[in-house]
Amino acid sequence: MAELLRGRADARPERTALSFWKDGGWATWTWAALRERAESVAAGLAAAGIRGGDNVLLVVPEVDLTVASLFGAWSLGAVPVPIGLPFRLTDERAFFKSLGVTAWRLDARALVTNRALAAFATKDEAITILDAEDLVAAIPQIAPPRSRSPSSPALIQLTSGSTGVPRGVVLAHDRLLEHMACMSAALPSHSESVAMSWLPLHHDMGLMGGLLFPLYNDFIGHMLSPADFRRRPMLWLELMSAQRATICAAPPSAYAVVLRMAQRAAEAGLRLDAWECAMVGAEPISADLLRRFAEAFAPAGFRAEAFFPVYGLAEATVAVTFPRLFERTRFDVIDRSRLERHGLAVACAAGPCALELVGVGSPIPGTEVQVIAEDGSLRRDRCVGEILVRAPTLMLGYFDDPAETNDAVRGGWLRTGDLGYLADGTLFITGRKIDHIIRAGHNLIPSVIEEVVSAVAGVRGGGVAAVGIRAAADETERCHVIAETKFPPEQYPELARDVRAALESQAIPIDALVFVRPGTLPKTSSGKIRRRALAEAYAKGRTLESSW
Repeated sequence: MAELLRGRADARPERTALSFWKDGGWATWTWAALRERAESVAAGLAAAGIRGGDNVLLVVPEVDLTVASLFGAWSLGAVPVPIGLPFRLTDERAFFKSLGVTAWRLDARALVTNRALAAFATKDEAITILDAEDLVAAIPQIAPPRSRSPSSPALIQLTSGSTGVPRGVVLAHDRLLEHMACMSAALPSHSESVAMSWLPLHHDMGLMGGLLFPLYNDFIGHMLSPADFRRRPMLWLELMSAQRATICAAPPSAYAVVLRMAQRAAEAGLRLDAWECAMVGAEPISADLLRRFAEAFAPAGFRAEAFFPVYGLAEATVAVTFPRLFERTRFDVIDRSRLERHGLAVACAAGPCALELVGVGSPIPGTEVQVIAEDGSLRRDRCVGEILVRAPTLMLGYFDDPAETNDAVRGGWLRTGDLGYLADGTLFITGRKIDHIIRAGHNLIPSVIEEVVSAVAGVRGGGVAAVGIRAAADETERCHVIAETKFPPEQYPELARDVRAALESQAIPIDALVFVRPGTLPKTSSGKIRRRALAEAYAKGRTLESSW
């Protein structure tokens, strides 16, 4: 990536590379400006004793400082490790102590953060703490480019941690660049392409899709922070309209948040007709959500065929499957009972006992996908199994964990831990293997239960978790649903009746329903609910709040 930056800065120094939303306006960086800031950071890191090959933690909330720190580390030949702030940061000192553990686990030599967070560090921190603002202000040193092997580590990407402790995914320079080429072949850009992203840069979709993809293809990327989106989601749509952005990625939950703002968008005269690729992924994708969003924003010019549902994971660098651009999203209506009992995706008519899934496309160039049964045999079309991925751009492995690496990658095939099926070349995802709830012979899918409960008035959207708790006496799992609500406790009985009625109308059995205050459910730094942590807490006898 450092060589890409140097080449672009030499060839077209005054061409705009990136634009950052700051203080109500755009701060534009040319390729020359990006190189200058990267070289300043590289000089500051070198002055602090960092050398090529050293791992450096990056915990920087400001997007522009994060970008400068990333490219500064690459310019020096160091290996950046982007880390996000906790979804709800309430104890900064405890957070810094946890960073010390992470630094020890990943053998990191330094932690780059901003001035505000650095103030919470104590003098006895076990890691060198560097101020990103000071690094960017350092005087660049004229030195020959640091040459490292193309196959050496470029990045350590932490997994989300939604199913356990985050692991360090090691990605190589050559594989990263090859992956960008494969993504670009599957999603071609053009002279009028304009990117917009507010996704966190510690997340693979935000880093690879939001930042590196437009940089690799040399079209402008407009960057705002996740905090900007959380403070005022409407800003996302306003900037998409004002900048005539053509490509932007977001999780389904973000589309759901702004869906209720469609009328305001129309009244404000926003235009979304330039939006060619509305990438959606990283979470279960609701077919109903895509239809409602397309219908609600049609007056603003949004086209249903702009939706671009994708599948990927950090261990595959990011992308596994893409649909074709401007191809209508493929929906599959299947018999939920046969899926839960027999693992078969049998097409059926829409109805209470049907399940509608969204196709996430076909493998990008250079990538292969298989679906296998528990015994390792290949599954036929429309038979659910674990998804395996093979590509020359897979991770080098998990950092300092050969056992986990060998377990995850066998014979060149990455075991994703995700369940799904293929139908006429299109991949459909049914959930995470570890999250499925096996109740009385049925494989209940948490995301299906959560979508039904989230639609009930009074339940906080995105604040529902369905988990399985082992009941040893019955030799099965019990299905617990935990839902966040702003309703006072005296309204819980009525809300419980509504939730259970919604579930019963879909023939979905549950064993326990718990209501909690908003913000109670544990989440990863990228906002994913930590179902496994919840299940373990309940298994140990801990509860959250009122059961109904």
